[in-house]
Amino acid sequence: MTSVTGQSSLHAVHELLATLFAGKDIRIYEAGGGSASFIQPNILNVGQVTVLDIDAIQLQKNDYADKKFLGDVQTYAFPPNSFELIVCYNVIEHLETPDRAIALFFQALIPGGLLFIGAPNPNSFSGFITRLTPHWFHVWYYKFILGNKLAGQPGNVPFRTIYHPVVSPKALIKYCQALGFRVEYFKEYQGDLLRQLTEKWPLLGWLLNTFVGVANAFTLWQKDLKLGDFHLVLAKPITAKDDACGGLTFVVQDPNRTDDPAR
Repeated sequence: MTSVTGQSSLHAVHELLATLFAGKDIRIYEAGGGSASFIQPNILNVGQVTVLDIDAIQLQKNDYADKKFLGDVQTYAFPPNSFELIVCYNVIEHLETPDRAIALFFQALIPGGLLFIGAPNPNSFSGFITRLTPHWFHVWYYKFILGNKLAGQPGNVPFRTIYHPVVSPKALIKYCQALGFRVEYFKEYQGDLLRQLTEKWPLLGWLLNTFVGVANAFTLWQKDLKLGDFHLVLAKPITAKDDACGGLTFVVQDPNRTDDPAR
């Protein structure tokens, strides 16, 4: 199976973004960005950052955005060609209509711009647990297992998870390609649930890892159910007309990219 971690995958994404944007005064839209960013400082601190979030408390905590808007990423439409980079991290799993939000992202990007999505995989072990348990159980887990005393209070995790069918990796990539996006990077990695449980409760973590290993065997090792999260970077292609009008002319390529990014 894979040894990819969330940190190593995020590092690879940061390298891709740096190739295109490092040191440039770009416009960044953090969709559902709240109070924390997953973009590296050499891009975040130079660009003009717009954050849109439905949670007023999260927006109040944000101390890095140049512009902050209270609104819903599923309905708030920025004008075409508004941003060079859009980031949507740990958001799409909470949306009723993530397909509508992504279509709005495509519209708001300039030709050659990038959309960076980070999300949990609903078809992983942790995804199955999330789907099969009620929200109160998620709050209990954050509060008593992870020790987050503010869990469940307004403006604090965990937020209610919906898992619209389009947010599974294969369905998401297919939908984004149908919109016109091109996949530049895709990587699945072990999510936080198993890692956190193993660190806090080693025996329980061992039992769960063993169980997941057996479940992987039943798939004939065609799937690794430990891969609970993924990173996806999409580019809005430049047409000949866009190129003549001054769209981005950089090309971002992942050297580890396979022919089938959803495989």
